Amino acid sequence: MKQFLAAGAACLAMTSAVQAQNQSQPEAATAETLKPMDQPRDWSATLVQDATGLHDIMVDSHPGTHDPLNPAFRPRLDQGLELALERAKTTTDAGGWWWALRAYVASFEDGHVGINVTQPGYGFATRWPGFLTIYRGADQVVADRDEADSATPPLGARLIDCDGLAAEALAEQRIGQFRGRWFLEAQHVLFGDWMFLNAQNPWISEMRQCRFETDGATKTYSLNWRATPDDLGARRTRLIQSRALDFGITTLDDGGLWISTPSFNGDPSGETYAKLTALIEEMKVRQASLRAARYVVLDVRGNGGGSSHWSELMAQILWGDDWMAAHSEPAIEAVEWRASDGNLAQISDFLDQLRAANGQPQMIAWAERVVTGMKAAQAEGQVYWRDADDDTGAPVTPPAPALQLMAGPAYVLTDSSCGSACLDAVDLWKAAGAVQVGRETTADTVYMDIRNPVLPSGLAQIALPMKVYRGRARGNNEPQRPDRLFEGDMTDDAALRAWIAGLAAR
Repeated sequence: MKQFLAAGAACLAMTSAVQAQNQSQPEAATAETLKPMDQPRDWSATLVQDATGLHDIMVDSHPGTHDPLNPAFRPRLDQGLELALERAKTTTDAGGWWWALRAYVASFEDGHVGINVTQPGYGFATRWPGFLTIYRGADQVVADRDEADSATPPLGARLIDCDGLAAEALAEQRIGQFRGRWFLEAQHVLFGDWMFLNAQNPWISEMRQCRFETDGATKTYSLNWRATPDDLGARRTRLIQSRALDFGITTLDDGGLWISTPSFNGDPSGETYAKLTALIEEMKVRQASLRAARYVVLDVRGNGGGSSHWSELMAQILWGDDWMAAHSEPAIEAVEWRASDGNLAQISDFLDQLRAANGQPQMIAWAERVVTGMKAAQAEGQVYWRDADDDTGAPVTPPAPALQLMAGPAYVLTDSSCGSACLDAVDLWKAAGAVQVGRETTADTVYMDIRNPVLPSGLAQIALPMKVYRGRARGNNEPQRPDRLFEGDMTDDAALRAWIAGLAAR
């Protein structure tokens, strides 16, 4: 299986979450100097235009529209448009437009269908009642508060209900309907702190009274909603245990080796591509020491996906081709591409970029094959092009016995951000014998490899999958769960290293 395009849906989801921070408007701005999102417009008509455009793009290019194995896709697509058009009747501002579209996108329950505003740095003004909650297990507890406001619940207080609505039902209403896949632990981790945030969303109300439990005693709090502090972004980053990591190999004091890969972005024009290429070359140079190491940690914290090409190369360097052939059962049976003009143009453009950047021959050959196949499918009037090179249904010769080239264990360190090609990496490495540690991953559907068409208004772009996996071993929207669960702060490198060293010692 090859997946070379940058799968940015998870990144889009995270970007959209962080965007809802305060942003001051320029003083004395005129209609001519205002940026697109700030210009006066008919937001009701804009919502109608963009929701209809989103619907039409999905019908034209999403592989699910004609998927015989997913008959519920087209009704869901139509129902989402119906709700968006109904909301357009009362939409008066950018917030109404944005959150109606977010709800439409979330209704697909697919991390590869995302949306983002096209104006760089734009954010909706946010309000809070002086505190934020996060999930600890099944409970929502206060994890951040305005220390100067004694009328807010204390840290650690457990939410019971607000205005008579139980905590979990409230979360589904306020967060789940706009983020989707609320059944996943990762969604709770990444977006749970939105319970007591509002970013100009008219489709939810600001609660008036909430009950919290502390040390067995229940107390009712009246909420005072106001503008969020300037450091909201930093507060949220801390709560969801997220921070920027870099690529590289670190030699640990006890003889372990730590390989950090916070992205698998396949864009040949990007900085990440260059860093991944350099990392692969370093792994080749250090192959002997990697295989002889006391243990190896494959750290994919913060990795939202990209291209599975990189994890395949890493597996070959660590375990060798013979071992991978003997221990990696096919992750899928086949790949089918939705043969639309837009999808073909995206792959063709990607091929041009690879050629211009003197990209890796494997990637160029893959893109050439997909372009040729999609053109042939279109010429024949076919909805899909089936990638025969990825079709593993034909009988194969059993691999010869292989030697284990890794002296010590390998650990895959995951967090709630791991999705798309990161999940492919976890699939591959665990099949080779690696042990997953850390936290449960997010999950993806069988619809993969995205492009980012812009909606008719030009104010937003969506993430749109172009292909569908057939017979994937890991189920639809099924996360990877760690064999060893880490209960601490996932950004605490020292604690993680000590914990994994202890695992290796045992």
